[in-house]
Amino acid sequence: MMLQIDTTGWPPWAAAAEPYAERWGLVLLSVVVVWIVASLLRRLVLLIGKRSISKDKEFEGSNWDLAASVTRMFALILLSPIPLGLAGYDWEAMVEQRGPGAVGAVAILVVAVIIANGVARSLRRFGRKAHRRSGADDTLFAFAASLFKYLIFAVAIVFALTQLGFPTASLAALLGAAGLAIGLALQDTLKAVAAGIMLAVFRPFRIGDYVTVAGLDGEVIDVTPFLTQVKQIDNKVVSITNDSVWAEPLINHTRQTRRRLDLYFDISYDDNMDLALRLVREVADAHPRILSDDETWVGIHALAASSVQVRLRAFVATPEFVNVRADITKAVKEAFDANGVTIPFQHVVYVPYKAPGSDTGDTAAARPPMTPPDDD
Repeated sequence: MMLQIDTTGWPPWAAAAEPYAERWGLVLLSVVVVWIVASLLRRLVLLIGKRSISKDKEFEGSNWDLAASVTRMFALILLSPIPLGLAGYDWEAMVEQRGPGAVGAVAILVVAVIIANGVARSLRRFGRKAHRRSGADDTLFAFAASLFKYLIFAVAIVFALTQLGFPTASLAALLGAAGLAIGLALQDTLKAVAAGIMLAVFRPFRIGDYVTVAGLDGEVIDVTPFLTQVKQIDNKVVSITNDSVWAEPLINHTRQTRRRLDLYFDISYDDNMDLALRLVREVADAHPRILSDDETWVGIHALAASSVQVRLRAFVATPEFVNVRADITKAVKEAFDANGVTIPFQHVVYVPYKAPGSDTGDTAAARPPMTPPDDD
């Protein structure tokens, strides 16, 4: 339907361009309207899904999330004849010619998304169950779940393109050229994938381990072919590319079943060192979480500038490390206080200055300016 616009008095070029501008303007407007309607339908499905799913479950990647994307896709397909008809195309002939292939391609992609998400969730669920029952490493299952998901997507895209009429041989050549171009453009991403494979094979950490990677501390919660996700102690989730994880030193704090506790206590030079050593030893021996008394060591670590450093070395179970460290530190402080052992700390001493010929003590006018001490 075209608008009846009086072009009398218009320049010839404007009068000639008016029908084209009107038609393509309506086409553009219809495309915008179709996109808005499809997006509103998607948001409606998302709203229903978020109200239906429990809060303790992750919404992203769920069936409702998938249904929202599929709804928008089908809405775009069903409403596409409107802009095509306004543009002057015989959309009925296009549907008859390309419709079955397009429907088949969409069906393949939808089925692929459902299967890929189902396979990924099943592998992760199986890995978690195996970890709970027999202590199996679920990191490899998580990595395999992501890898199978991307492989299924890639195969589905190839089959969908063949349904649209692309020749298999030409498609293979096109994919080979595209793969080469993408490989050159995404070298860093491919490095992350290669590093992810190395992490999955050698497994320097597992899901649930507390590690230090790329200068960050946290619990490993997921490993994909591209990223390693770490949850920090304040519940922030950090995503680190696998090449950064693999390239830098990696510290696994929880791989071993026990850790050595190293604590240092400063005492005054005027205190009895043997008494301080005995008190630290008694505190360590009395703690029920210290694993082996014969491996506990207490001794003088260093003669510091203003204190004598006493060192305690003892082994504890890895999950108990933080709690035992806090308990020992508190108990040693209480034992020192009860037995008169002092922990030196910095003091600031102001010495009154008396100006020559003055009978009074310290005055602001007579006090010389304070200068930092000379290191020499």
